[in-house]
Amino acid sequence: MNTRIVTDMEGFQSLQEDWERLELQDPDATYYSTFQFNYFWWKTHSKDPGKRLFIVCCLLDNRVVGIAPLMIRRDRSKLFSCSTLCFIGQGDYFTFLLERGSGSEIKILKELFGAFHAHDSLWDKFELTHLTQESQLLHYLLRHEQYNEHVQYLTSCPVIPIREHETYERLSQTKDFIKMKKTRDKLRKQVNYRFKVVTGEQNAEIYDRVARVHRLLKEYLQTEKGRSERRSLFENEYTDEFLRRLFRNNEQVVVFMLEDESGEIINYSICYLYKDVLYDWNSGYAPEYSTFHGLANVLMIETLEHLFKEKLGKRLDCGAGSYAWKFKWTSRFNVNYTFKMWNLLKARGRLYRFLSGFKTMLQTAFIMTGMIEIML
Repeated sequence: MNTRIVTDMEGFQSLQEDWERLELQDPDATYYSTFQFNYFWWKTHSKDPGKRLFIVCCLLDNRVVGIAPLMIRRDRSKLFSCSTLCFIGQGDYFTFLLERGSGSEIKILKELFGAFHAHDSLWDKFELTHLTQESQLLHYLLRHEQYNEHVQYLTSCPVIPIREHETYERLSQTKDFIKMKKTRDKLRKQVNYRFKVVTGEQNAEIYDRVARVHRLLKEYLQTEKGRSERRSLFENEYTDEFLRRLFRNNEQVVVFMLEDESGEIINYSICYLYKDVLYDWNSGYAPEYSTFHGLANVLMIETLEHLFKEKLGKRLDCGAGSYAWKFKWTSRFNVNYTFKMWNLLKARGRLYRFLSGFKTMLQTAFIMTGMIEIML
């Protein structure tokens, strides 16, 4: 086995056939692992001077058997700059693509990690996020003494196993569901809403509408709720261009929403559909409906009924975040982990590890001080 590193768009595009072959047969692959998602993301974000492409391919007899879709991101502050080797893109699940069936997965991963270390002069920090608990990559990190201590819990993604329920009627007879249907009836009486599903050719038109709702929601939360940290991903010029490309005529992007009688969006949810799984990754609501409790549940009821009726998808992944409302719909969830390792062969890597540890120590001290003040 040997490795090859791709650092330009031409090389990236040349990987399409091998990439799509691997993504289809790798059970760990999600929509966030597809060539389409990663290529569109890099095509726009490559304009950012703080990012450099660093895709590592593993080859066996000139056949690509593994792909690590990475980049080197330059993070800058007033005093420091840090080069981080990390995944391309933003999403809820990431992994390396591996050829399966030959029993060589561990050897492929060993070869890929060997390439990362062979080029350790290029990075100060190695960070892999959103690694799901059953992935081959996470298992490799946990079984390796050098990497195990750098793995930590990150978040959970609640999952609704749609096909495990025989019918929508059977699902809708649960106590929580009956209570939520009352909320739906209340909203229907007040607003007389319409449920709508948009995909494919209609996505280009709907994109501007959901982006506007999300930006208005951000402004509302900042000004009315004091949520100064709140941001809208639709305001980032690179992300905006990426999503416009991805939405265009894409049957794998599915938007569920409620509209009022005048056609204005009440709330929405955007999903990626891949391998019979719907990945819910962004949602929002019109600020004027902020006082109506349970909007997300109303949309979920309508969405689930549609999925049963159209036999669309086997699972609905509710996305990262262990929010209470999600667990009212399911007891199932995926656990995601993160891996972060500093490059201790470089003086800068050692400095950053010290500063990171010092920052954690200060945060802990502030928390403890607050607890003591409450107790006194």
